Amino acid sequence: MNAPSQARRIAVLGDSIAAGYGLPSAHAWPNLLIARLKAAHPQFDWRLHNASVPGEATPDAYVRFDVLRQQRPHLLLIALGINDCRRAYSPVVARRIAHFRRNERSWWGKNPILRRIGYRISPRDDDAPIPPAASQVALDDFLDILGWMVRQAQRMNALPALMTLSPLSPSLRESPDFAACPRYNTAIRDLARETGAALIETTAAMPDGSWQSDGVHLTALGQDQLAQRAFRHFHPPPIAPYLGLEVPASNAQMAPSLD
Repeated sequence: MNAPSQARRIAVLGDSIAAGYGLPSAHAWPNLLIARLKAAHPQFDWRLHNASVPGEATPDAYVRFDVLRQQRPHLLLIALGINDCRRAYSPVVARRIAHFRRNERSWWGKNPILRRIGYRISPRDDDAPIPPAASQVALDDFLDILGWMVRQAQRMNALPALMTLSPLSPSLRESPDFAACPRYNTAIRDLARETGAALIETTAAMPDGSWQSDGVHLTALGQDQLAQRAFRHFHPPPIAPYLGLEVPASNAQMAPSLD
C-alpha cells in the first residue's frame, strides 16, 4: 500500500444497509467500524467516505464509481447485492445494465466519442415491456459489474473487499422475493477468491431484535453486529498487512516450545 502518512482512507460502496436506513448516521455500521478502528489503532488517522445510497444495486453504483477515484481510498468495501438478487424490476436499473454492457463489454464502448455515437444509433427503449419477475440484476450482470469494480479498485491501488449480503430476518429467508440471495452470496465468495479481493463474511445468524419491521433493514443492534463482523476481518490477512496493522500471532506461535 502506498500510504505516505498515517492516514488510512476507507470508502464504502453500499446500499441502504450501509447507509444506516431508518437510523441516525452514527449507527450505520461503517461509522461504528471506524469508531472501533480508531479505538484499536489510534496511531492511524482513520478517514471514512461512505458512498452508500438506499435502494442501490450494482448498476447504480457503476454509474457513480468515478466519485470514489477522487477519494483515493486505501480500502474499498463493496457491500451490495440485496437489491440485485431481490425479485423486482426497475427501468432505470435495466438502462444502467445496458449502459454497462455497451461501455465495458465492447471495444468501441470504451471510447467516449464512439460511445456517444452508439447511444444515438441504438438508444435504449425505455418503453420496452417489463420482463417476467426475476432478480433485479441477473447473476451474470451482477458478477460482471462487481468484477469491474474490483479491477478498478486494484488499478487505483486500493484493496477491494467484498462483503456477503446482510442477513435477512427469519421471516424473509424463505420469501420468493429473496430466493436467489444464497446464489449471489456464493458468487461473491467465488469472485473474491478469483480476483484476490478480501472477503468479509456477514451471513451468520444474528440475534433477535436485529431487524426493523420490514425484515431487511437493521436496527442499531443489527448494525453493531455487522460492524463487529467487519472489524474482525481487519486483523488477519489480507486487510491487516495491506493497511499496516499488526497481525496477531497464530496459536502455534503463541504456544510454549516443547524443546
